[in-house]
Amino acid sequence: MRKALFVLLLVIPLASNGQIFFKLDAGLGGAFTFGDLKSYGIMAHVEPKVFLLPGLSAGLRIEGDALFGGSISDPEGTDLEVGVSSRAAILLKGEYYFTDNKTRPFAGFGLGRYTVANTSGSGTGGASIEAGNHFGVAPEIGVTFGNFRLSAMYHILTGDNLVEMSAGSTSEISMNYLVIQLGFKIFSVGENK
Repeated sequence: MRKALFVLLLVIPLASNGQIFFKLDAGLGGAFTFGDLKSYGIMAHVEPKVFLLPGLSAGLRIEGDALFGGSISDPEGTDLEVGVSSRAAILLKGEYYFTDNKTRPFAGFGLGRYTVANTSGSGTGGASIEAGNHFGVAPEIGVTFGNFRLSAMYHILTGDNLVEMSAGSTSEISMNYLVIQLGFKIFSVGENK
């Protein structure tokens, strides 16, 4: 009861000043990996967020990616080709907007859980790659143009994919990836002054 009263006492003054603003964004874009196993693909995301101040928001990011292509080989001639790999992320995310204009540059930061799966792959000599769950962070920079936004987000995941190339031979592959995305507002409630 005390917690509910505290939240009400916090929310009512903010709402009366027009500070509470809920927004739901979604978007599409391209996803790219770098390093030994280069691949590319598509991504989609949804971001519900609350503006705590006119230039500061907090919320969630739910993202799914499908990446295509990529191969790696070792000196012994063992090859691994990944046809399709996927990533799903659920992040807590904050954004800071540098201006109050219609065109607003911003910086964001997310942290949360990633699920990485390699749904299609083939290899010679017993090569294999595994899926897993990982913690990660995601810095972002971008610009909003009214109801649209363009941004780049770099996902940094803990650990590496350990690829077994052949008996006794392994290779580590970074799971980090870059997303270039175009987002748009689905709807909003309240007023963002």
